[in-house]
Amino acid sequence: MKSRCLKYFLSAAIVVAALQGAAQQRSLLVDSLPQHLINKPSPEFVLMDADGKQVSLSDFKGKTIILDFWANWCGPCKKSFPAMQRVVNKYKNDPSVKFLFILTWESSKTPLEEAKVYLSANNFHFDLYIDPKENDSRGSNKSAALFGFRGIPQKYVIDGRGQIQFNITGFSGSDDDAVQELSLMIDYAKKQVL
Repeated sequence: MKSRCLKYFLSAAIVVAALQGAAQQRSLLVDSLPQHLINKPSPEFVLMDADGKQVSLSDFKGKTIILDFWANWCGPCKKSFPAMQRVVNKYKNDPSVKFLFILTWESSKTPLEEAKVYLSANNFHFDLYIDPKENDSRGSNKSAALFGFRGIPQKYVIDGRGQIQFNITGFSGSDDDAVQELSLMIDYAKKQVL
């Protein structure tokens, strides 16, 4: 009887410690959120959706949008996808939130087809876009050039007024931390009104 009570007590203590740890982690994320706040106008980007239709920032006025710039060859980009799928699932019924997964910096002749195959094979359900190349000698990507980032994955959280509230470069850490961090950023951006 004593050993059963001791096991129960230890199990309860472990659960309480885990919950306290999660609460402390959330508190640290909430406390650090203002340090990462950008609050600057987003460039007026232009993308192509998977069907070849052109879209721009103004098409999403009033919505909180999450831009995720990635490439087929980018390991960290793909490593972030399980966490990103969880965040997409969390907000799938919220019409005020829109995710755009944007292929950029591709050198392949068929990046869109490769991306569709990869996403389908791995059961990721993302709205896929492509960052068109400039008609210049370098063939740089238009939106990547507008945002001026230097590494991918690159994520931006843009509020309904068109203001970049946050950006995240790279991916490391746990999926749980990434989901929690991005969710806090999205919820903050949603509160910014037109």
